[in-house]
Amino acid sequence: MRRATRWSVAWALMATSALAAAPNGPGDDCRTCHADAWANKKVVHPPVKNGLCLGCHVSTSQTAHTFELLAEGKLLCAQCHSTRDTLKVLHPPVNEGLCLDCHDPHASNEQARLRQPVFETCTRCHPSKRMQHEASATKHGALDPKQNPKVCVSCHDAHQSDHEKRLHDWPPEKVCLTCHDKPQQAPDKELMNLKAWLDQHDGGTMRHGPVREGRCQDCHEPHGTGEFRMLKGSYPSTLYAPFSNALEEYGLCFRCHDARLVMEKQLTEKPVSNADPAIDLSWAASDGGMRLLRGGVTGFRNADENLHFRHVNKFDKGRTCRLCHDVHASENAKHIRTTTPFGGWEFLLNYKKTTTGGSCWPGCHAERKYDRTQRQENPR
Repeated sequence: MRRATRWSVAWALMATSALAAAPNGPGDDCRTCHADAWANKKVVHPPVKNGLCLGCHVSTSQTAHTFELLAEGKLLCAQCHSTRDTLKVLHPPVNEGLCLDCHDPHASNEQARLRQPVFETCTRCHPSKRMQHEASATKHGALDPKQNPKVCVSCHDAHQSDHEKRLHDWPPEKVCLTCHDKPQQAPDKELMNLKAWLDQHDGGTMRHGPVREGRCQDCHEPHGTGEFRMLKGSYPSTLYAPFSNALEEYGLCFRCHDARLVMEKQLTEKPVSNADPAIDLSWAASDGGMRLLRGGVTGFRNADENLHFRHVNKFDKGRTCRLCHDVHASENAKHIRTTTPFGGWEFLLNYKKTTTGGSCWPGCHAERKYDRTQRQENPR
C-alpha cells in the first residue's frame, strides 16, 4: 500500500477530531483555555480573532490534547500571506523562514504583531546600529520612535527588496526625500524642504555630484555620527571658522576633492579653461583614495594665486565652503549661492562666470574679478 504522507494524516486527524468534539463555534474550544494569549492586545492575528485556530494547528490525537502545525516555518505563513522571498535582496530571517523570530503569530501590542517595538526588533540582530545611534552626537530624527514610529522600516523593507540594503527605492535620495519633502526640525534650526529645493535646480550640472547621482549617503550617515548634520567626516558647523589643517577641519570635502584647494597659496600647475564644466573634471588616485581633480587643481585662481586659499586659510575667521557654495544645488555654476547669510540678513553674491574666470560683488567687498590667464588688479 502506498504510504500516506504526514500532510494527509494531519488533515485526516483534524477532520476526525472535529467530528469527535465539534466546538460551539470556530475556535470556541481553544478560547476556553487560551484566551489570555491575546486578551487586551492591540493587534490580534485575524485567524485568532475569528477563532480559526485549525487554520494553523491540527490535532494529532482523538483522545489526547496534542497538536502540530499544518506546515513548517514560512510555508505555514505562506498559506495566507503572499511570498516575501522573490526579490533580489532578502532579509536573512525571511530567507531562513524564521518569521516567528520577529512576529507573534497570535497577538501583540506592536505594529505588524512584532514581539518588540521596531527599533528593538531590528537591533536585537543589528546591535551596532543601536550603539551607533546612542553614541552619536548628531542623531537622525527618523530613528526616534516619538518622531517616527516606523523608524528602521521607513527606509528599509524588513522582508525583501530589489535594492541594496533592502532600501524601499533607488537611488537612496528617493528614500531620503520621502521625509525631506517638507521642512524638518533639527535641534538648532528648521531644515529646508530639500525636495522642493532640488526640484527648482534639476539641471544636472547645477547639483553637487553626489546629489546629482542621488547618493545622499556619500556625505551623510543616516544612523547618526559625531559630526554636524550627520556628516561622514569633519566639517565646520559655522559659516566662519579658524583654519589650520584641511584634513582635520574639512575631512568630509577632501574625501573627494584635492586638499591643495585650500592648502597651497600659489599654484604652479597650468590652469585649464573650458566653457563646459563637465570636461575639466577627472578622477585620479591620490594618497590611496580617489580625489576629484580639476585641471590646475582649481579654476578659482587669479593667475597663479589660489583664491580658495585666500578665503579659507585664516587662523581666526576662515570662510567655510558653504558660505559661498550651496552643498546640494544652485542655479549658478560651481554651485555658487545666489545669496549668503551674514548676521541676521542675506546679501547677494552677484557672481558672474566667464570662460577664463569670473567676478563677485557681495555686500562684504566691492566687485572683484579673477582670471586664470591674465591677473586682475582689484581694489582693497
